[in-house]
Amino acid sequence: MGEKSKVTIYDLAQKLGTTASTVSRALQDNPRISLKTREAVKQLARELNYIPDPIAHHLRTGKGNVLGIVVPRIDRNFFATIISAFQAVAQKSGYQLIIAQSNENADEEAAAVRALVQKKVDGIAISLSVNSQNVDYPELCSAHNIPIVFFDRTPSDFQNYDTVTNDNFQIGYDAVLQLYKRGCRKIGHFSGPMTQRSYIDRYRGFRKALEDLHLDYHQEWIIPGITEATGYDAALRILQMNERPDGIFSAGDFSAITAMDTFMKKGLSIPRDIAIIGVANEPLDAYLATPLSSFNLHRHQIGEMTASILISRIKGDDDNQELEQPSHIIVKHELILRDSSI
Repeated sequence: MGEKSKVTIYDLAQKLGTTASTVSRALQDNPRISLKTREAVKQLARELNYIPDPIAHHLRTGKGNVLGIVVPRIDRNFFATIISAFQAVAQKSGYQLIIAQSNENADEEAAAVRALVQKKVDGIAISLSVNSQNVDYPELCSAHNIPIVFFDRTPSDFQNYDTVTNDNFQIGYDAVLQLYKRGCRKIGHFSGPMTQRSYIDRYRGFRKALEDLHLDYHQEWIIPGITEATGYDAALRILQMNERPDGIFSAGDFSAITAMDTFMKKGLSIPRDIAIIGVANEPLDAYLATPLSSFNLHRHQIGEMTASILISRIKGDDDNQELEQPSHIIVKHELILRDSSI
């Protein structure tokens, strides 16, 4: 074995006087191999800096024990937490993880999926970018026998795929109901991109609650945007209105945070003059000058459930009757009430 040669399971087997299949099983902690042998194989593997060859493993077994996950933004706490929970479940089942981000761009998202397919991952979890609508890469994945699970943001034809989401319609409804309990009768909405079902459903829930509570709908109080910049702009627009809303349901936390800050700098009191509720329960919400009420979407559960469904699809759990048809998991939300709306 040359000094620069890559160590293989055959090298380990030769040194230990056993077979390559025994070494392979030992490295995977197969209980059919004695604990003494497993420990000896792992010790030698460490000494010789052995690194498994995923391509060779894939050729032998048809599986590379690698999952892919594609998110819009890695630097958002919401998605970072989902990735962490997803990875924990994956690692317990013996899978490694490749992470990609779309930067909220449909083309980059599709390119990331193609790259994961080329790397022969065993399954892919995806949360769509804001401008992804009629995605076509599921056909590519299907052709390569790679299952997909969509989470949080799902395609319009979501019924055809496994999904893990929140009840976004109910989130919109519950937000208006809480603002109504607070005494608000003129309620507006900072809306998310209407290209995405999750934001469409939050808006639909908002509209239905207004209808059920016999509250007036004002188009000028529906302001698009859930970023820091749009929250600032939305607050300035509201301040210039002759008739202002006294309550705001924001489809995301960041626009709610900058809007509140702008309102308070202009002399308005939160929640006396305008009450506000956001979505996502970002970590900083509780530490603002006026803490923000927000919906906890239980991102850990989203990540865990997404990984569990994907791994079940890969393993082909025939005993799991629920997976005979596409599985649609709804993770319950929770409204965390803070000073901005109580």
